[in-house]
Amino acid sequence: MKKNYCSILRLTLLFCIGFVFQLQAQTEKSLLWKISGNGLEKDSFVFGTIHMICPDQFLMNEEIKDAFTGTEQLVLELDMDDPELQQKMQAVSINSGMKNIQGEMKEEQSKALDEFLTQNYGAGLAQMGILKPFVLTSMVLMKQLPCDQMESYEFYFMQMAQQQGKETLGLEDVAFQVGIFDQIPLDVQLEELGKMVTTDQSKNEFQAMVEAYVAQDLDKLYQTIRENSMTGNFSEVLLDQRNEKWIPEMEKKMGEKSTFFAVGAGHLAGQKGVLNLLKEAGYTLSPVN
Repeated sequence: MKKNYCSILRLTLLFCIGFVFQLQAQTEKSLLWKISGNGLEKDSFVFGTIHMICPDQFLMNEEIKDAFTGTEQLVLELDMDDPELQQKMQAVSINSGMKNIQGEMKEEQSKALDEFLTQNYGAGLAQMGILKPFVLTSMVLMKQLPCDQMESYEFYFMQMAQQQGKETLGLEDVAFQVGIFDQIPLDVQLEELGKMVTTDQSKNEFQAMVEAYVAQDLDKLYQTIRENSMTGNFSEVLLDQRNEKWIPEMEKKMGEKSTFFAVGAGHLAGQKGVLNLLKEAGYTLSPVN
């Protein structure tokens, strides 16, 4: 239980924040993009991840591995090899004053969530209700995957970096990411959480999103999740503003060393997406098919 809970915390922020996509029509079908030009001595790469996926849908090929091997460092959304990361995540995953959200939800949704957590994690809302909604959201979604185990691109790339003696860095810290959710009204988060355990909407949306991801079809991916009420209404906070903050960090890091960036695929395209922002900064972005 403890090991499973720690894995949930490490992936929760990555998944929840990466759930919004702001894409530009006719984005070329590729998850891996080469960054060159604008004074770079060596090419860097950016790869779009999905933070939860079943093993049989996990995309990994020689092009991705070669691009990774040819760079000098790995940069994720969070520095996931930080020895204090688990402790930091646990500290910010609890509601202020350890308030339990059980009484804040609609009765039907609260009962359904309590039963879901008890059945899948061995503890109900009386214990789990002190966790913030974005943590519970990720816990629910993990159990809705059509497989017993899941793969993580972040963990996969971390292992490769360790094997190749490369440093792993992050674009953001845990406190910043949690602060993003604090800007979304609690009632909105609880309503979306309640829908996950009382309807099939989120399960179907996520399955469609995975299918589009496997097809590397960013436009279809965007169309699939655009209808989500919470992420659609708060996309500027969840995505656009973060992309803009990332660009100076990315420029600094790949100016010092050739870098393999691995971030949620939703950050790649669109007018305010990473690819377009890097182009506007003078870099050449080329899909690696």
